[in-house]
This record gives sequence, structure tokens and C-alpha cells, in this order.
Amino acid sequence: MRRSEHHARRVADRLVHLGTRGYFELSYRLLLSSPVGRRLLVATAAGGEPVHGYFTCDDRESLLADLDPQPGEVLLDLGAGAGGIAIDPQRRSGVSVLGVDLSHRAVAAASHAARAAGCAVAVTFATGDLARLPVGQAAKAYAIDSLMFAPDPVQALRGIGDALGPGGRLFATLLVFRPDAETRLVRWIEAAGAEVERLEDRTPALEVRSRARARRAAAARNGTRLSPADRFAVSLITIEEAVVRRLIALGRVSRWRIALRYEDGATGDCAAAYIAPVSDAAVSGETR
Repeated sequence: MRRSEHHARRVADRLVHLGTRGYFELSYRLLLSSPVGRRLLVATAAGGEPVHGYFTCDDRESLLADLDPQPGEVLLDLGAGAGGIAIDPQRRSGVSVLGVDLSHRAVAAASHAARAAGCAVAVTFATGDLARLPVGQAAKAYAIDSLMFAPDPVQALRGIGDALGPGGRLFATLLVFRPDAETRLVRWIEAAGAEVERLEDRTPALEVRSRARARRAAAARNGTRLSPADRFAVSLITIEEAVVRRLIALGRVSRWRIALRYEDGATGDCAAAYIAPVSDAAVSGETR
């Protein structure tokens, strides 16, 4: 019975993982291939590049303050999206960044953005996921609104600790879809062998950002004649933000900002991963 339950859980986790990957691939396809969708991402992002999430200028400053990146170091960007976050730390500190994302389309767009910004040597992107991270390449990492998609949060945090090694540091923002969010976060962090350096409830900022995204989507829908791709992109953001605001009102979702340190590393049983780079040909094909 226990074996069958374990197998069922593994199958369910795999389905969640595949569903999440499929959703984000479709989401990026809709938003990045639509002129209106791309403008919405730029307009609602903390910087000038597309960011698919709730990243703010305040998050960016906290990331730099907590991780204190230095020239010669490497940062892992876990769930890099279209690359909008990775470019800024490199420009401001001289650090190198390796971004990892599930979405081939997002990685292609991120690679294109790094080349356009003139930092393609220092800022690189590859397809991969939190379950299989490059080991020994970096001692610092950040995960912006991506950890909540891991089927097992504790396993994901342990894997990050294994990849970073003893003394590794992680900055993250994430949504927690439970009413006892703070208790669960502390439990996950402790089970992963990490120590909390920062734990902040950022739900009020999430609501503000969600309303701003919805307003911009409404303005795009009402102000111009939209192509089918544009209508899909606008509808996607509108529906996402309606769901988020409803969950906030019900107390079912909160957004947190955390900073962790792995004093002794994590479990030590995370296998080294092969992470596939995106070729120039693939990037050109994806971003045409």
C-alpha cells in the first residue's frame, strides 16, 4: 500500500510539473509573440525588460542588498523567465549570471535580450528546472516567483542548497497558496537545512501590482484594435490577475520575500545536472 501511494504521488508530482511547464510555455508564447503582450510585460515590470511575474523595484534592491554580488562571482537565476532580472545585477555589480528556466521560448527571449544589451558573455541562459541544477558553479542564487511551482518545496530548497554548497545564499520571492503560509515556510526552510536571514510578507505589494497589471491590460483592450494574438495575451493577464485578487481576498494566497543561508550545505544527494544551452539558431528562430 505504501509503495502504491508513493508511486501515485510521484505520478501526480510529474503531472503537476508537466502541466506547469506547459502552461508557462504557452503563456510565454502568447505574451512574447504579441506586440501588445510584450508591451504589457515591459510596462508592468520593474525594469525595461519583460518580466513574467510580480517583481518590483523594491525586490530588486533587496536582492542586491542580501546577495551582495561581486565581480568574478556567478549568480544562478532560478526561473529566469525572459531575462529581465538577470541583466540588471550584471550591469550594476559586474557579476556573471546563469539563468535557468523551464520554457524554451523564455530562454530564447532571454538570450536575445542579453545579446541586445551587450552582456551575452556574462549573462547566459539555459533550459532546466529546480530538480536538476548545475552543482558547484555558484554560491549565490535567486528565485523570483518560481519556487511555488516545485512539486516538493523542501526537495527544491535542498537541491538548491546542494548546488550552492556550504555557505550558499538564496534570495527568493514566492506565492504561498495556504492560510498558514509563514508557519509552512519556516518548516520547509528548516527541513531543507537552511537558516532564515529574511522573511517578509509582501502580500500588500502583490495586490497593488496585480491591480496595476489588470489596469494596463484593460487599457490595452479598450484603447486599440487588437489582433487575435493580442486579445489572447490581454485575456491571459486579465484572468490571471482576477484569480490572484480573488485568492488574496479569501486569504488563500500571500507573497513572501525570503533570504536563506546554507551554513553546512543541504543533503549532499543532489546529482549534478546537464542543463541544455540554447543555440544561436534556436534563439533566432524563437524570437523572430
